[in-house]
Amino acid sequence: METRLDTFNGWQMMATVESRPAMTGNSRYYIVLPLAYKEFSMSEAMHPATSSHISAPFDNLDDAFQAAFGVCRRAVMNAIKLRNLQSFS
Repeated sequence: METRLDTFNGWQMMATVESRPAMTGNSRYYIVLPLAYKEFSMSEAMHPATSSHISAPFDNLDDAFQAAFGVCRRAVMNAIKLRNLQSFS
């Protein structure tokens, strides 16, 4: 299992991927839930990212992380949009 951190618009994202052997002898990669993000690195609150758009398994570790962080980026963009809407209310 491998966990990676990435940033998007100053927000920190976290994803974990595990490998499992396939019948062919190759490894298959699966995203481990929950995916999470927080506004800045010192923030304690991690927000789960909705992951209904992820298809599994992946043949490549980097592809799995790319998909996971894509979900996190969409969640961050939605959080920013919601904050902007609330500030206008």
